Amino acid sequence: MEMEFKQLSVQNGIAEYQMLQDIGSHENGFPNEVYGISFNDYKKWLIEQDDYSKSQNLPENFIPQTTYFLYADGQPVGIARIRHHSSAFLEKQGVGNFGYGIAKQHRGKGYGNILFGKIIEICKSLGYTEVKSFVHVDNMASNKIFKNNGAVLAGVLNNTKNIYVTRIDL
Repeated sequence: MEMEFKQLSVQNGIAEYQMLQDIGSHENGFPNEVYGISFNDYKKWLIEQDDYSKSQNLPENFIPQTTYFLYADGQPVGIARIRHHSSAFLEKQGVGNFGYGIAKQHRGKGYGNILFGKIIEICKSLGYTEVKSFVHVDNMASNKIFKNNGAVLAGVLNNTKNIYVTRIDL
């Protein structure tokens, strides 16, 4: 199986849009603004996300972030957003250095582990020496992915989110 990890492009089309319809609007804490919106609004969202990756038109308290898609044999199966740097403000709210989602129809196939590895590679290129992540305590699949990939449980936020720290070797 051929795996690819590509940065979002304003040229992304119907395949990525349809995949995002298979991830709830805030499923397991991952904000998916595309869920349930029209294709025309999705195209506007692509431009917005592309701007965010360039530190342009950021809403208040937003950090520049880049969105990526994971593809298996040319089909999108997951999405990731990686913040370009940490924010104590966001961490106090339970928002970490990255977030990801796998489309429902593609879960349980190991894509979460692949996506996690790709995310860590990008975090390393951004100069992170460690990343902090917040995973819902009842999200068994993601908790397993984090543990299997070397993340260390550092605490629990408000009895709802496990706080993981993943060290990155530079």
